Amino acid sequence: MTEKKQAGAIERNAEDIRVLLMTAAAAVPEKRIRRGPPPAPPHLIVRPPRSKSGRFMFYIYDAGKEIPTGLSLDQRDDAETVCDLYKLQKGAKERGIVAPRMVPVVAALAHLLDADKPLSIASKAARVDYLKRSTRLATLAKFFAEATLGDVTTTRCKAFIEWRITLPDARYAPGNPLARLAQEASAREDLYELDKAIDLYANENALAWRPEVYLPKAGPGRTRWLRPAEIDRIYWATRGRIWDHETGGWKTETVADEDGNVVTRRILRCRETIQARKMLRRFVFIGLITGTRNTAMRELRWQITDSGGCFDLEAGLIHRRGFGLDPNVGKPRASSRISPRTVATLERWRRADRTAGIDHVLHKLDGTPYRDSPRHLWRTVMEDAGLGADVIPHTLRHTAATILRIAGAEMRHGADALGMSVQTMVRVYGQWTLAGQEEAAETLADTRTLRKAMPLLSVLPPLPQPQPVVMAAPANDAAMGPMPSARRRVDTTDARSAVLAEPEAPKRPGSRFRSVA
Repeated sequence: MTEKKQAGAIERNAEDIRVLLMTAAAAVPEKRIRRGPPPAPPHLIVRPPRSKSGRFMFYIYDAGKEIPTGLSLDQRDDAETVCDLYKLQKGAKERGIVAPRMVPVVAALAHLLDADKPLSIASKAARVDYLKRSTRLATLAKFFAEATLGDVTTTRCKAFIEWRITLPDARYAPGNPLARLAQEASAREDLYELDKAIDLYANENALAWRPEVYLPKAGPGRTRWLRPAEIDRIYWATRGRIWDHETGGWKTETVADEDGNVVTRRILRCRETIQARKMLRRFVFIGLITGTRNTAMRELRWQITDSGGCFDLEAGLIHRRGFGLDPNVGKPRASSRISPRTVATLERWRRADRTAGIDHVLHKLDGTPYRDSPRHLWRTVMEDAGLGADVIPHTLRHTAATILRIAGAEMRHGADALGMSVQTMVRVYGQWTLAGQEEAAETLADTRTLRKAMPLLSVLPPLPQPQPVVMAAPANDAAMGPMPSARRRVDTTDARSAVLAEPEAPKRPGSRFRSVA
């Protein structure tokens, strides 16, 4: 569904892009030409087919050169847009070296769009990526319609972010009342495309200057993971229960049964709602057991295909990527092993689906697969489970990785089981385990470690010895009288006799002590 919504983005904005490009072309300063009649500008011409089965095609005629557009007569509007892009790129290329600050921003955007156009033999994924980029470039062209490269400042980029988050998300169809507003992350991706377009245009046209596009810092990664009690609440919510925040338990009601007895029972959703949520039990189970991402889970099938992943229950494996897809494109989707207990559960599901003629593991009630993420179904179940908006489908993958780290699973094996890199496992989930720190703590606490390091310390140069501090004599040293002589040992008996032989000094008047006669 997302691909279909984004596939029509360039068609919906074709006329807008054409108007913006023509407006920007008028703002580009004209180049001085020689005297005489001006040369004919680039324009469209029609050439007959070269074979009997061919069609009449549009060409761009420019100074004796014919440039094919690959468009037939029934695609005149698209051919005119291509011709306008060609004229704008040609004019900006001639004048950009002289005045790079006067190059329109839409010229760089159009240059990137033309350079990124996939070949006719490109895969479906490449064409979808091209349509996604064209949607972002169209959004940028609306905001920077009359701006030049000299106008791309930090203030202008921040204004774009403020404007972007007021627009609906591009993944929804125009006019959809349920469309959510774009997030700051979407605006950051748009500015990243703008920076890439300006960089490509500046390099290929040898611009002497290019602006620095302001890119806001990415927000902190999601660290929310589900505790065992929360997982149980999700499973019970798929079976119709409703969580009550006031009581901290499931909602109940008091009614009278058929015999007239008053009983208290739990409130449940209707049978149709419970039946529709049955698929979400599989979704939560696979996400927690295998740690597979949302999109890869929706593409899983019971048999091997070239366009999506599958479960190989005989070998006990999950293949997250189709065998016909390039493993270097998109998020990593590695193959991993699953436990025999998980295989036993999946076996029951496969028998039921094959009996009904269903090939996809996650499917709707009518057996058709999910083309888009079941956001509405997920949100209603999370609300009935008493969980907030911070719990998203990707939280299941975070939970699986966190459980592996807390349980002390080996780092490499845990990363392989989830299909992620070891660096991501260490960087994001390393705080949940203290494994391996016991030896380091004992090493720091053991004093013998310092003794072992003594031979190494003896090789180091000695530290400089501090010099003794000699204090200067005070300024009134002469008024204080002679300095006391050096202390010497005296006989204790002679010293005591000398003290007793000395006459007692008279007491001063007013003294507390009086002489005794």
